[in-house]
Amino acid sequence: MMQIKSYKVSKIVEYMQSLLEDDMLLSSLWVDGEISGISRSQAGHIFFDLKDEYASMHCVMFKTSADDLTFSPKNGDFVRIYGRVSLYKKTGDVRFVGEFMEHVGKGVIKQDLDALKEKLLAEGVFENKRVLPKYPEKIAIITSPTGAVIADMTKVIRERNPAVKITLVPVAVQGENAPQEIAAGITLANAKSGADVIIVGRGGGSAGDLEAFNTEIVARAVFNSNIPIVSAVGHETDFSLCDFAADLRAATPTEAATIVTPDLTQMIIALKNAEDRLWTSAREHHARGSAEIEFAKEGLKQAIVYKIADAKRNLLAKHQILEKISPIAVLQRGFALVEDENGVVKQGASLTGGQKIHINFSDTKRDAVIL
Repeated sequence: MMQIKSYKVSKIVEYMQSLLEDDMLLSSLWVDGEISGISRSQAGHIFFDLKDEYASMHCVMFKTSADDLTFSPKNGDFVRIYGRVSLYKKTGDVRFVGEFMEHVGKGVIKQDLDALKEKLLAEGVFENKRVLPKYPEKIAIITSPTGAVIADMTKVIRERNPAVKITLVPVAVQGENAPQEIAAGITLANAKSGADVIIVGRGGGSAGDLEAFNTEIVARAVFNSNIPIVSAVGHETDFSLCDFAADLRAATPTEAATIVTPDLTQMIIALKNAEDRLWTSAREHHARGSAEIEFAKEGLKQAIVYKIADAKRNLLAKHQILEKISPIAVLQRGFALVEDENGVVKQGASLTGGQKIHINFSDTKRDAVIL
């Protein structure tokens, strides 16, 4: 049996490193490109990608070189860097180690993105700012079906409200076909999911990783959605056209899940508080109504008493008037009332001799005969 020659990983990496670092071109050269995905370590090193429209490469500028920069590099800057190609043994990554950097201007990619942003802004694509449903029953999530993002969002939604239904619309979130898949996913969610709100997002990454969400097709799909959309792309510091076109931007996918999902525990507490307020209000209304009824009853009783007293006074006054003008009162003053068989005699001339009459005094009655 023939013995196979094998090598340790470190030997192969060291050999590759020597090939790169001993190459006359790669050991000392200037490179032009656009900065993307820049970050700074606590130690002061700068890490970024340098790219053009066709390719990109990882770069690092260590603190000693970074401290000598005359400007603060940022994403979208077009720069010229002097340095060398190296291989980092620990990870086997090939990277460009910059020793000097000069600012040339704004990169073509950044210029194109800014131009697209201005175009969409002028067309009103960024004006979608609908109010999210307060109590959604179903949430559609448009993201990669693998990885931590969908797992984290599902966990948050389940913990906050197990009653909320989740519909995953699986799409590629980076790569050549990602923009078309994301746009198609938004259209599909509108047509089939029955969701009350949509989350479109992915986890963090370099600016290149987020390119799909900086495309016109995705921004327009978000704008044309009939269902409110929350954009959750990358980390808190990452902004994309998808963010601007959405109804709300969340700093992270986890925050998006938290925002759109009502907390069931808080809902129960709110309902209990509302029930307590309702019962308190009902008791207060009942007590107030009872007091008003008692007050009305007392008022009615007083009105009746006053009415009866007033009627009595009126009746007494009329009685007194009648007493003053009554025949009995006249008789008591010394007058007499004469009657014959036909009634009261009003004129003496109507009487004839021998006619019987009755004379009424105040205290008695006497019969008499006319002479």
